[in-house]
Amino acid sequence: MALQQTIQNEAIISGTGLMLGEPVTLTLKPAPPDSGVVFQRIDLPGQPTIQVCPDNYQKVMPRCTSLRAGDATVNSVEHVLSALAGMGVDNVRIDIDAPEPPASDGSALPYVRLLQQAEIIQQDATRTDIELAEPFAVYDANKQLILLPSDSFQISFVYDHPKISAQVATFTINPETYAKEIAPARSFCFANEIELLRQQGIGKGASYDNVIVIEEDGQTSEALRFADEFVRHKILDLIGDLYVGTRLPKAHVVAMRSGHALHAQLIQALAEKRLIQRQLTKPIESTEIYRILPHRYPMCMLDRIIEFESAKRAVGLKNLSYNEQFFQGHFPQQPVMPGVLQMEALAQLGAWLLLQEQSTEGQLGYFASIKEAKFRRPVIPGDQLRLEVEIIRRRRTWARIGGKAYVGEELAAEGELAIALGEAPAG
Repeated sequence: MALQQTIQNEAIISGTGLMLGEPVTLTLKPAPPDSGVVFQRIDLPGQPTIQVCPDNYQKVMPRCTSLRAGDATVNSVEHVLSALAGMGVDNVRIDIDAPEPPASDGSALPYVRLLQQAEIIQQDATRTDIELAEPFAVYDANKQLILLPSDSFQISFVYDHPKISAQVATFTINPETYAKEIAPARSFCFANEIELLRQQGIGKGASYDNVIVIEEDGQTSEALRFADEFVRHKILDLIGDLYVGTRLPKAHVVAMRSGHALHAQLIQALAEKRLIQRQLTKPIESTEIYRILPHRYPMCMLDRIIEFESAKRAVGLKNLSYNEQFFQGHFPQQPVMPGVLQMEALAQLGAWLLLQEQSTEGQLGYFASIKEAKFRRPVIPGDQLRLEVEIIRRRRTWARIGGKAYVGEELAAEGELAIALGEAPAG
């Protein structure tokens, strides 16, 4: 399992927004694990934040991707999101003092260079990808977007238009390929579209410096960086739009004539199938966890819950210090966390996942059984245990839960647990 990444230092870029033409300064800032990508409109009262997630995906204006939370909006986010996704940055805060990022040269290359300047670093938390068990697709007339299960993230894109020859490209996306082959591809439009864009009140910041204009005869306003630059830019946009889902799929993405609208449809369909979360979960601290669970010291095995989907899955953390009571008696010369307590930690997370539902108020979750428990590595003082549970089968008063515990990328323990729900004793 890969580790999450953020940036080491702040980095600033200024310019003019493409659609609205307003001057803007954008600052990338480091962010903690599992926080995702968050825009902060520092020019608005209260400096509201806008989380990048499916629930905030909104159609605000044509020909770009917009996000909205409450009254705060940020538009034309696809290029900066594409750079973050392509370069493997999971967590970052983006301070912005206008409704959209700088257009720069119309590509994502300035944002790649900004990230390189800020220094991308790993974090002590694992990254989860969107994994598909079977093909997934959305359609709109002759436009198609298909996700095929794969061991890596690949894109095949077919772009055609009556005024140019069809362009087809396939890339396996990783930071090296993205920076060299995708990020430099620039925005483009056709000459006969310019007046329509003006009538729609957009494209106010467009110029020959940030948009390639294609004339009626197919000639371009300046030399292309790639012979197939147009399809590469469509791939750039697709990567940015997919990142609104907060993660990239382990899939071969096949796109035929797709654009922002179909990309948005795909993200919403993935969210409806619970393959991605609609809204990132704010971390739930131990004080909140143990308002639901009855455990008290020294049997509190959860420090934080960083992710959950109600009635489906949860991810929690347990930070292990030398002062843990069980280390004092379990091989004190070479302390090791007892395997049974690793199972207990998974069971507590599973019980919390069941009990946080309103319909279970007044009940307790009892650890009923363990099946197929395996212990893969010692867990020692200083380790952070990442706990992942998923409901396999659920009945009204009983659930079977699959659980895995990781230290970094290494699997430490796994097993199937049964949790029985029962009434809390009176008094």
